[in-house]
Amino acid sequence: TRIMADLASTADVDQVSAEARPEGLFAVRGGPLTGAGQWTHQYRDAANTLLSMDERVRLPLGVLWFGGPDHNNILPRHSGGPRPQIVVGRQVFLGVETIAARCVYTGRELWEREFPGIGHSSTNLALEERWAEGEEVYMSNIPGATYIGSPFVSQPDSVYLRYEENIHRLDLATGETLAEFPIPGRSLAELYENEDVPDWGTLRVVGDYLITTAEPHMFEDQELPDHRGSAPDHILGWEASYSGTSSRRIAVLDRHTGEVQWETEAQTGFRHNAIIASSDTVYLVDGLSENALQLLARRGEEPEETSRILALDLSTGEEQWTTDSEVFGTFLLYSEPHDVLVEGGSHDLRWQPDDEPANIMARRGSDGEILWERSERFHLPGAIRDDILITGNPDRSPALKDGVAVSLLTGEPIMREQPHTGETSAWTYNRRKGCGTLNAGKNLLLFRSGYAAYFDLEHDTGTGFFSGFRSGCTANMIPADGVLNALDYTRTCTCSYAHQTSLALIHMPDDASIERWTLYGGSPPDPEGHGLNFGAPGRRVDSTTDRIWHDREGTHNRHPSFITGNGDGLEWVAASLKEFSDEDTDIEIYDLLETNYTVRLHFAELDSDTQPGERVFDVLIDGEEVLSGLDIAAKAGGSLRALVEEFSIDTGMTMTVTLRKSEDAERHPVISGIELIANDVELASTD
Repeated sequence: TRIMADLASTADVDQVSAEARPEGLFAVRGGPLTGAGQWTHQYRDAANTLLSMDERVRLPLGVLWFGGPDHNNILPRHSGGPRPQIVVGRQVFLGVETIAARCVYTGRELWEREFPGIGHSSTNLALEERWAEGEEVYMSNIPGATYIGSPFVSQPDSVYLRYEENIHRLDLATGETLAEFPIPGRSLAELYENEDVPDWGTLRVVGDYLITTAEPHMFEDQELPDHRGSAPDHILGWEASYSGTSSRRIAVLDRHTGEVQWETEAQTGFRHNAIIASSDTVYLVDGLSENALQLLARRGEEPEETSRILALDLSTGEEQWTTDSEVFGTFLLYSEPHDVLVEGGSHDLRWQPDDEPANIMARRGSDGEILWERSERFHLPGAIRDDILITGNPDRSPALKDGVAVSLLTGEPIMREQPHTGETSAWTYNRRKGCGTLNAGKNLLLFRSGYAAYFDLEHDTGTGFFSGFRSGCTANMIPADGVLNALDYTRTCTCSYAHQTSLALIHMPDDASIERWTLYGGSPPDPEGHGLNFGAPGRRVDSTTDRIWHDREGTHNRHPSFITGNGDGLEWVAASLKEFSDEDTDIEIYDLLETNYTVRLHFAELDSDTQPGERVFDVLIDGEEVLSGLDIAAKAGGSLRALVEEFSIDTGMTMTVTLRKSEDAERHPVISGIELIANDVELASTD
């Protein structure tokens, strides 16, 4: 056993050690994986940054596991359920009547607890009943937690659940109740003289402090539209409903004992998505949107019409600053490293209240001073990545299909720059369609674009797809604990899914079979080094060099698995090509450096009927012949085999590659790819 333990230790598995005990050999897991991140709140953390700090979830991604328990304890796809949360190897999520946890690394269900009614705000109960009886239903599109907030928060030791005017502290490992804390403030029965009014509130945790709302605004007499199903018995979480979107009070408790540290009352109301916290400050918008104010006025309440932002000391509740200058928002997010507080409106699902603001404003977190404002249509929630704010784009309008990014410090658009010419264009990411906004990690944006999709932030190559499954209208792809987890949010959906399953993906750099093509724009070709892939389905990154290959128009392509020999090339480059004609012989490559390049030309014969001698041609670069009488089938040893020819070329800003058919050849020239690596970058920059 000791010898086995020594051998296991030499494997150097991250955060895992081996121990020899009398009863056998044990593998012991330490802390989180190096570079792993957590997702503890609805919008990742208490500051609504929407970006996991996980560095391990990056392309290429392969399947770690799939399947697991069925989706009967997961909320339906078209509802706006709370985002799943991931911490120390557990993924926590709500069902219609339950809260449960699964293992991040295996998909195994760890525990499930019943809390009747906990998920009713994120489903249509009438349609749930019909679905349970075997009837096909189209579930109503319900904003749910995207506007009323998530009722639970996950921490390494506990899950906190706000339920029926109490906070339940559950053991993260087992789901067992560790404690139950009463929520301060007046009860619903006292507020509304109606025991049937549903309770709702939201939570944040920072360090040892638990932030919760109390005395929710409920408008049970509000008239609502009826879309794709009968109206519910209650209106909490329903389309166009303002019930549960705000509360009269907040309180800060010791998260271990439940002891109230301080509490404060709003002059109008605290919108749930506009309650956030840093390590030492709570930020709140005290003010409701126009329609919610009208509902209060109809009840005879006369709230303040002027909204304000409060900054309160997390530990004492002492006011650090307050301002009513140009306050308009219903959503806040905060970057602590840059001390920037962003205010705007939430557009997190298909349907949102029609008075949600569409502009954004940034303030200095330390004093509330306005830093910048943009009046164009922007969508929050957004992801804060370093000093960049990447906004969501749930709309299906062609004019709004591109997500944008602005400087967190100045509000100016982030631009992509052609490295040599200096030409710029606005940084965007594109998606075809999708109900919700996005989640983000350090390397990927994650959203629905028809199927489950991503934008490659690490290389800025564009939008790609995890083909075969769709993410839910709830943004359920979560990058945390070194794994991209996606629970099966297909319940009640009538769409034709290729795969209805929960699954997890991890970084698999050595698996050449993993497809990772990206489309819809991205960074321009880097003159210091890039590839051109003719006929490929999109851009792709060579994981061995981190070189980006850009797609060019082609005529033929096959799956990379057809390539039987790579000849020092890349199967996925060799698997596509462009066949030229007598009139079409030149390839122009622009915006290069005036320097020496290593040029690698990639070829393959994809037509298995082509025999040696049938396709013969010369290759010229900038008019100089570099290959004479190239016969791919003969030189590569047959068809479906890659061939690479390498040269050293001095060139200017434009390079011309010419393919010239030999006089007696039966077939026209073809090329699969051109790879360029600048050798004297510093000299070129000086010139």
